[in-house]
Amino acid sequence: MIIKTSETKRPLCGCGKPVTWQSKTKLGFKVWKTGCAACEKRKLKYKKDYCETCGTNEKLQVDHIDGDRSNNDPSNLKTLCWPCHRDKTTRNREWKNQR
Repeated sequence: MIIKTSETKRPLCGCGKPVTWQSKTKLGFKVWKTGCAACEKRKLKYKKDYCETCGTNEKLQVDHIDGDRSNNDPSNLKTLCWPCHRDKTTRNREWKNQR
């Protein structure tokens, strides 16, 4: 879902609040965060200090098991390292659901 503001289109978090941008590409396009500040904070509360797949403690991220970024239920969150998260997303083709 996207709302229009005076300067640009702004995506909404699953809870309905607008998200903020985190960076810009080399061409100047904004890269938006996946959730609002409140949802990001709530999600990070459940982040463990190790990858639940391989056990490493480097480059950790919080994964949504069902692939739905708006579902921040604790039972849907899993801590994965970046390589394991990338592999799971690629294997399940979850990027197709985000567009």
